[in-house]
Amino acid sequence: MRYTLKDYQVDAVADILANLQEARDLYRDGRLSTMSLTASTGGGKTVIAAAVIEALFYGNDEFEFEADPGAVVLWFSDDPTLNTQSRHRLGAAAPDLLGRMTDLDAGYTRAELVSRTVYFVNTHKFAKGSRMVRGFQPSAVEGQDTLDGLDPQSRPDMVPQTVYDIIAATIANPDLTLYFFLDEAHKGMGTTARAQAEQKTIVKRLIAGQGPVPPMPVVFGISATLERFTNAMQGIRGRLGLTPVQVDPVRVQESGLLKDNILLN
Repeated sequence: MRYTLKDYQVDAVADILANLQEARDLYRDGRLSTMSLTASTGGGKTVIAAAVIEALFYGNDEFEFEADPGAVVLWFSDDPTLNTQSRHRLGAAAPDLLGRMTDLDAGYTRAELVSRTVYFVNTHKFAKGSRMVRGFQPSAVEGQDTLDGLDPQSRPDMVPQTVYDIIAATIANPDLTLYFFLDEAHKGMGTTARAQAEQKTIVKRLIAGQGPVPPMPVVFGISATLERFTNAMQGIRGRLGLTPVQVDPVRVQESGLLKDNILLN
């Protein structure tokens, strides 16, 4: 890490890594889990996430955390601009991640994702009509989605597979573990009712799995409030919720990162 973590950030990282270790053990036993980090704006959520991903990829002696050599992080948010900001902040906090972060787009040609890499995706890449999901037919009936890979009209030129194919192949590889980071921390994410409904449908499909899409092995939500993440997870069953990590805003303020509001007349 380039930055020295504040005391509350150290505690948050330790708690998250403990959850990740439990999540890995659960996944080896065939069980799925969900965890979350909530902290007020200005609390350094991305810095905490950078420390977590760095430990996930390379291990951390201070926290007695062993690296997961097959770890793959899929970072999902509602907006590509937010992903660009997060990518910049992650790299600034943890330079070792600079060469291991990329956007997942329609030009991706590998059959599966690569270990020790952070892939950024957003809602628009999973929207109906996107080049990344061409051929995927969502159904109104849960579990009845189809993927018509035999129809030559279903795939655009230069796209040998959909993003769902890539995710499914990654999860199926026993040497890889896919960690789904759901970034719900930004104000204005899915502000319209239509945007919120679309995002919730896509998130549910990715996390819970439908039809040919298997469920995410490990889900880690990053949010400004626990309520926001809880709402995003509403209706998703069959996952063990690990103890949420909540940063006390008083500790953030005492650290000097969060300032008092001053009203000028």
